[in-house]
Amino acid sequence: MNIPSILALLAVISAPLAAAEPNILTPEEKTAGFKLIFDGKTLDGFRNFKEEKPNPKWQVRDGAIVLTEKGGGNLMTAEQFDDFEFRFEFRIAAHGNSGIMWRVAETANQPFLTGPEFQILDSHSKTGYPHEIVAGNLSGGLYGIIPVKPEFTKPTGEWNEGSIRVQGTKITLTLNGNVTADIDTTSDKWKELLGNSKFAKWPKFNKEPKGHLVFQDHNDVVEFRTLRVKKLK
Repeated sequence: MNIPSILALLAVISAPLAAAEPNILTPEEKTAGFKLIFDGKTLDGFRNFKEEKPNPKWQVRDGAIVLTEKGGGNLMTAEQFDDFEFRFEFRIAAHGNSGIMWRVAETANQPFLTGPEFQILDSHSKTGYPHEIVAGNLSGGLYGIIPVKPEFTKPTGEWNEGSIRVQGTKITLTLNGNVTADIDTTSDKWKELLGNSKFAKWPKFNKEPKGHLVFQDHNDVVEFRTLRVKKLK
């Protein structure tokens, strides 16, 4: 067999392996107790905020959960979590905006009234959401409270790796291996940051001991995959 034929054969063999990489657990994650909450094929285990089913504008495409257009509403896990570590991949459209909230209750009219948010944004955009960019509300930041650097976000079109770890009153966020927030919500620092934010007068914000994970519809196309959670208690 000549070299071109060998290379072609290797490409055929390796293609299924590459396609299988998303939506699987690493050996380390299996040992640590992580579980996949998205099977890569269906929206089983998800529904819209205050609805019984997912909105049709949330679809599964090429192994990812995709908000295909605005008007899909906020998608959330049917399951609730108290202390957890959530690892995920996301990809945002050019000039786009989205986010992931946690410990969200359905007692309020909007998920952001109870759940803090891991911000997702095209952090390199020159035209999209300039007020958020100026404020440092970029991908990986604790939205409206702890800003983050734009260089932590990969260019539009590339997948980013994020994590949210919530244990008791402590919140730790990461983006592409960088710690973007690490704070105890009983600390004086948190009280100062919260007091200077718009959330200071929201009575239910970050008060829930457990709740849903929510994927925000901010009218822009966004994709999520390889969603895995480890319960910490």
